[in-house]
Amino acid sequence: MGILDRVIWWEGDGMLMCILWRLSLMSIGSRYPFFGVYVVSVLCSDLVRMYLQPVTSEAFRVGYWVSEFICALASFGVTWEIYSHVLAPYKGVRRMARTVLSVLLTVLIIRTLAEASANAVHALVPSTVELERNLRVVQSLLLLGLVGLVVHYAVPLGRNMRSMLVGYGLYLGSTVVALSLRSQWGATFEGAEGLILRLGWNVALVIWCVGMWSYAPNPTPDNSLECDYERISQNTIRALAQLRASVTQSWRL
Repeated sequence: MGILDRVIWWEGDGMLMCILWRLSLMSIGSRYPFFGVYVVSVLCSDLVRMYLQPVTSEAFRVGYWVSEFICALASFGVTWEIYSHVLAPYKGVRRMARTVLSVLLTVLIIRTLAEASANAVHALVPSTVELERNLRVVQSLLLLGLVGLVVHYAVPLGRNMRSMLVGYGLYLGSTVVALSLRSQWGATFEGAEGLILRLGWNVALVIWCVGMWSYAPNPTPDNSLECDYERISQNTIRALAQLRASVTQSWRL
């Protein structure tokens, strides 16, 4: 690991500790538990990797990919945290989003475990890389959809949610780019991949340090999004009922 990599690593860990300090000091962690769990998991994984040095050892290799697997799963909680708070005033939309996110996460985990079940150690690296890439892509699409709703319905966001959404969105974008280039270029891209990921991560941390410094809830929005959701739901229910009636009538004939 070069000097630049070490400096970026130490700066990132320092900002992580600062974020955790503010989360605990201002009781923000109790309001954003999934975000807090993700920050703790990333910090713990960094400490574990420092303990398992050197990077060429087998222990570091296994510890690195196990921690990556855990952090990849914990990162999905950040997406749910954002969805949960942004859509909190819209119970119907929030319930639908929770179902969609739960189904997607379950499918990705089952697929990854099935592929790694034959030889867990041997398949750890490719399975973790694929899971992380799939999770990042899915989360990017979900956040893009949420941003579309926020812009279209002018949903007001507080400083906490705005910083969480922007910071995590930027990090997701850099991660998707880095993982895609690595899957295309292979091991020759590992050095550049690590630098891209660390820079993207540190930018996200700076945004979080500023935005999560104190608790700032979302302003109260109007109910136009929920009204549109209810109208679409009712139209869908009526359309399904008409389809069921048509199919039943055709069977009787």
